[in-house]
Amino acid sequence: MKMPYKIVSASLALMVTGISQYNVVPGIAVEAKAASSINSSSEAQAKRNHSAVKQALRDAMETGLPGILVKSTENGKRWAYSIGVADLTTGQQMETNYRFRIGSVTKTFTAAVVLQLAGENRLNLDDSIEKWLPGVVRGNGYEGKEITVRQLLNHTSGISEYLKSDKINLMETRKTYTPEEIVKIGLAMPADFAPGKGWSYSNTGYVLLGMLIERVSGASYAEEIEKRILEPLELSDTFLPGNSAVIPGNKHARGYFQPEFGKEPLDITYYNPSVASSAGDIISSAEDLNKFFSALLGGQLLKEEQLKQMLTPVATGQKDFKGYGLGIYAFNLQNGDTVWGHTGGIPGFATFAGGVLGGKHTLAVSTNYLGTAIEHQTFSKIVKAEFDK
Repeated sequence: MKMPYKIVSASLALMVTGISQYNVVPGIAVEAKAASSINSSSEAQAKRNHSAVKQALRDAMETGLPGILVKSTENGKRWAYSIGVADLTTGQQMETNYRFRIGSVTKTFTAAVVLQLAGENRLNLDDSIEKWLPGVVRGNGYEGKEITVRQLLNHTSGISEYLKSDKINLMETRKTYTPEEIVKIGLAMPADFAPGKGWSYSNTGYVLLGMLIERVSGASYAEEIEKRILEPLELSDTFLPGNSAVIPGNKHARGYFQPEFGKEPLDITYYNPSVASSAGDIISSAEDLNKFFSALLGGQLLKEEQLKQMLTPVATGQKDFKGYGLGIYAFNLQNGDTVWGHTGGIPGFATFAGGVLGGKHTLAVSTNYLGTAIEHQTFSKIVKAEFDK
């Protein structure tokens, strides 16, 4: 059954922005036999005390999440921790080496490939989208000649969010969408504002960027990410699933979706992520996400000029962020530092991943849940506990 937009919008927000943009109502606690058990990883322990992070994870669990896993790296030291359950039926405990769907963290991968193409002089960030995808963004008040690649990357294009449309049903878990279908749905709705005259998170824009990558490179969006990022960094737990509903292997939790407050979470482990496309379809692990953000923020994936462009934010109007760069957020810390990363979600999973400039300190967090128990600051509290010291 199609869910009303008002019910779904808070949950979609995780695929859209990352949790912190939305004030959603805490859900009632999910009972699970092992939900209060805590597993310390046998991996190398960092010397620093992670008690604040553990407490932030316990606080998050109090809202009703099934389980959470976290991994961090700091100056070569690795730390990992998990709490709660991976399976509400069997009580199987959450493990830190599990794979999960990363939702909008995919956008940082997509943006990195676009910026690599810019660094190779194969495109310019101020090119119009019309130049590369002629006729695609046109009509209904849209003019592709006025929308740049940069505006798609930093969400200042004004292109409407396709997830607001009643033509998208997230509960059709096996349905396949093409990027062209998704973009058409988004463009059928009026623009949020004239290009460059505001900020509004648009998954539609990132689906267009996936199409742009294919047009410029001559290869698929997935092939380019595999060739340019996964293979060089040896990210063996990261996958671009296309329209496959399966998380590869058995190293993963069950994923749960709670679309309405007070309802039982739905097991939605098997899910066709084509509805998210290049805006949110990737599967990864905390280990791989830490490697990726360490390499990205350490200057290994982008040339100096392109990394500078990526980390030049525009104002979003969101209090928890300094701004949004090109596929990446700037998170405020009380000590004056900035954490660069992204939050994301897709039915079944919610994630944060990021780190500090230089890539020496990174963090990846995932919960096997999307829905009303995700509070406004669920991940921002964990980020601050790890980095704000």
